[in-house]
This record gives sequence, C-alpha cells and structure tokens, in this order.
Amino acid sequence: MGTKLRSLCTGKACVLLAILFLATGCITIEEHYKFHEDGSGSMEYVLDMTAMRELVRSMDLEGKNKHEDQGELDLEAQAQQLNGVEGLEHVRFKARKDGYLQRIFFDFKDLAALNRALNVLMPDSSGTQTEFFQWEGNTLVRRNNRHADELGGDPDSLETEEVLRSMKYKYSFKFARGVEEARVAEGMSKERPSGRKLDLATDWSVISKNPQALDLRITLDK
Repeated sequence: MGTKLRSLCTGKACVLLAILFLATGCITIEEHYKFHEDGSGSMEYVLDMTAMRELVRSMDLEGKNKHEDQGELDLEAQAQQLNGVEGLEHVRFKARKDGYLQRIFFDFKDLAALNRALNVLMPDSSGTQTEFFQWEGNTLVRRNNRHADELGGDPDSLETEEVLRSMKYKYSFKFARGVEEARVAEGMSKERPSGRKLDLATDWSVISKNPQALDLRITLDK
C-alpha cells in the first residue's frame, strides 16, 4: 500500500484493508474541473473505493466497531485544510456513510489558488510545492508530482499488473471555449463528449511505468 494511502489509514482495520487493497486494487481517483473565461473555476476531487465495500463486509470488518475504525481513507482533514487556502471558496466535503466514496468540492479564484489546493490534496514525499497547472498562451499545461506513483506503491511490491490495471485515475475538463487539441501520454484514453468537454482516463499500470503519465497539454480555440 502506498505512502499516501497509509497516511489516510488509521485504526485496527488498517492492516486488513491494506491486504484487501493489494489483492484487488479497489480504488479510483477522479479530478473534475470547470474553467471560466476569467481563469476562475471549480474542482471536484473524488476518492472511490466502493469496490472494497463488499470485500470488507465479507470479512466481517464492519461490525460494532466500524465507527471506531472509520478513520481510514478519510479526506475530511484535507477538506478542513482547504478552508484556510487563499483564493478558495465554498469548500465542501461529502462522504457516503460507510466512507468508501468521498468527495471534495471547491471554487478557485485563479490557477495560483488551484495549485495551492492541489498541493494540499496531493502532496508527495518530497515536501516541495508543485505548480500543477499553468497557462502557456491558450494551452493549459498540467504537470504532476510523485503523489499518484507513491499512492500506487513501490514497483517491486505485491501489486501485480492486473491489480494495477484495476486502479483507475480519471480527469474531466469543461472550458468556456472549445478544445482544439489534447496531448496526453501513451496509455491515457480520451473522449470528447462535446467541443468544450474532455474526459481522460488511465490506470496505475501506466502510472507505475511512466512518472509523466498524468501530464497533459490542452489547447483551446483562440
């Protein structure tokens, strides 16, 4: 189990959850963005581990102490930190009662505010600040740190290729202008629901082999 997942995991169920994670993957992370013409926008960050729920139930981990152990995989602390980030508004945290589906929503004033927020949501072991997004003319550039790679675990650990393929990472973007071109790494799928929308997806078998797998260049119409 990766560094970030361990940092979110507390309580005596953590070891069993780690075994389940290594055995099944059972995780999808989603980043959903909406950008306005003035550079402001909104983001939704999703941690989805609903596939683990039935496995946990089958192992009888959701007994009378489930509330005591509900600290694992908890994004609420990150949501609380975001309330103090300059340039963010309307920060909200929502989670299903069982904790296996969690969402953070917020509005951002500009890319600087968005980058500050992403450094809270997606820190890596370097402890340095990352400029995740920047504009180069009419091209939105996304660069990443080691967060996703570390979340997936070490390449020589117990995860198999099949497990890594089951662990998904998804983006969606909606812009005020049309998307002219999207340049992504090999292994990243692209869908265009409309001229202003772009959906992207990959998995950890790709991320584990390519540190730049989540980097993007999205060029908008002038």
